[in-house]
Amino acid sequence: MLKKLGRLYEGLLWLMMAAASLYIALMMLGIVYYTGFRALGWRYNPYTFPLIEYGFIYVLMLGSPWLVRTRGHIHIELLTAAVPARARNVLSRSVAGLSALTCLVLAWYTGVLTFEDFTGNRYDELRAQLDLKRWIVMVSMPIGFGLMGIEFLRYVFGRQILHTGKAGLAGEG
Repeated sequence: MLKKLGRLYEGLLWLMMAAASLYIALMMLGIVYYTGFRALGWRYNPYTFPLIEYGFIYVLMLGSPWLVRTRGHIHIELLTAAVPARARNVLSRSVAGLSALTCLVLAWYTGVLTFEDFTGNRYDELRAQLDLKRWIVMVSMPIGFGLMGIEFLRYVFGRQILHTGKAGLAGEG
């Protein structure tokens, strides 16, 4: 049962990453549409710009938990390569713990802000003419930060550590 739950969770992270990847393509098409129509003096959908602008946050928050899980995010292992294996284990788990704590604190605060924006019926001041609710952009943050926190905790308490101990960028060679 636990393995099945783990596979479902991993599938959720993969789907979030896939959605982020598709959103990048959608953003690219939106940029071509928006700039092309503006350059030609044609009317364009005013919601295109927020779709692109909010997309940067959505892509970051949807894709990051998968990157943490697969150690695909950028980190340099200069220090962890210079210390003995036992010290590397402690150092790596400490870094992962600090990262998890940071992500979980950010998840909490962005969750509170999202809830306040949702219940307070707040609007995005920059897009007031479009009547966009502010929680629409905020909702991705507690989800993304929360799942990144969980993924970093896997490196704190799991068998595998975050750092490989090879000098250079993670995932090289």
